[in-house]
Amino acid sequence: MRDFRQIFWLTNKLSSIYIDILMNEPAEISLVRIFKALADVSRLRLVSVLLHGPYSVAELQQILDMGQSRVSRHLKLLSEAGLARVRREGTWAYYEAVGEKSERAVSQQIELIREVAGGLPNASEDEARRLVCLEKRRQISQAFHERVASKWSRLREDLFGDGLVIERTIEQIENAAVVADLGCGAGELLGLLATRADKVIGVDSSTGMLEQARLAVLRVDADCEIELRLGSLEHLPLADGEVDAALINMVLHHLADPPAVLREVRRILKKSGRLVICDFARHDQEWMREKYGDQWLGFTDQELKRFLEQAGMATLSMEHYQAPRAGLVVAVAQA
Repeated sequence: MRDFRQIFWLTNKLSSIYIDILMNEPAEISLVRIFKALADVSRLRLVSVLLHGPYSVAELQQILDMGQSRVSRHLKLLSEAGLARVRREGTWAYYEAVGEKSERAVSQQIELIREVAGGLPNASEDEARRLVCLEKRRQISQAFHERVASKWSRLREDLFGDGLVIERTIEQIENAAVVADLGCGAGELLGLLATRADKVIGVDSSTGMLEQARLAVLRVDADCEIELRLGSLEHLPLADGEVDAALINMVLHHLADPPAVLREVRRILKKSGRLVICDFARHDQEWMREKYGDQWLGFTDQELKRFLEQAGMATLSMEHYQAPRAGLVVAVAQA
């Protein structure tokens, strides 16, 4: 009975919205497909999960405790209605809810589902399993970085070289009182950042990486305080508004939930603070998942700008540089 009331309430509210839409602008999407897609509790649950970011079919099976064919069938109906879209990562496919700048009809639906998500059947169980899914992603990435910590500098140089990209990235960091290197790894950039700040804070979730960073700090010859902190980027060990500038250098593609990290970065930045992101543009080099522990095959400019906007930051600039490896381009964004 509760499920029926939930769907009945949502359908009635949508009806009034679509009357307004049809009176004022052409409908971009078939109302039949829209109502069919929403008239099922499982699909409402599915959309509420996709609002948090992209997930593979296998992950959605675990989160919703459903079989593969059932999840795929629901995704097909949601995609046809314009409520979900697929994000291709090489041969992998991730599904996510459409963005805020979609057709008005769809964006209205998304906001309605966001409102009722917490009251849907199995909502608490779905959310618990979703967090377990993200933790599995984090554990895979962290295990990889612990394993390669002692040789990480050599692996990075193999991909990026040691010249132009790093130079251009550091140039984006203006002189500031406090700069944070988020996901500092083995600490290769701490010395360079020390020439542009009174204090540099390096944060990483890997104890192995921080040990390498500690050794790197001992070699820094600069009149600057350098502090290392252990913590995840989703829950930064930094106070609200503690830093003037932050750097996320070749880290975003390793993260389980990049948008969530950027929202957390916004918290620790001062009101006039700057963020610099250096990461791969979207590519198709799937071998990098295995060799470098990558979660994502880079990002398009539009994705980065959307992530930043959702986190409450404005993109100021976006530059691109060819990486030493063929087929790889590095984007440097300032926000």
